[in-house]
Amino acid sequence: MRIPVEVHGVAEDGKLLEEQTFTGVIGAMGAMVLTSQKLLVGTEVELTNRFSQQTAKFRVAWVRPQEDGGLWETGVESFKPLDDFWGVRSPPKHGRP
Repeated sequence: MRIPVEVHGVAEDGKLLEEQTFTGVIGAMGAMVLTSQKLLVGTEVELTNRFSQQTAKFRVAWVRPQEDGGLWETGVESFKPLDDFWGVRSPPKHGRP
């Protein structure tokens, strides 16, 4: 699901990364975000949902270049459950109403 986000973090080259981009996939504990620069696995980033203006902290879990070589697919995981951060209702977890 494409949700517009702002990403704040430090790129692999040590420079500050602040950009507006979007998610490719979202979940209860994280997302895949497309970035113009490679981020290091294990570093902290801050995402702001541009629809709701909510901000949360994430850890970079994995990074890989897109097949066309233009952007980086960056997997991020939240430090805590995201509840309504994405503004999308998720189906209930198995065994819960």
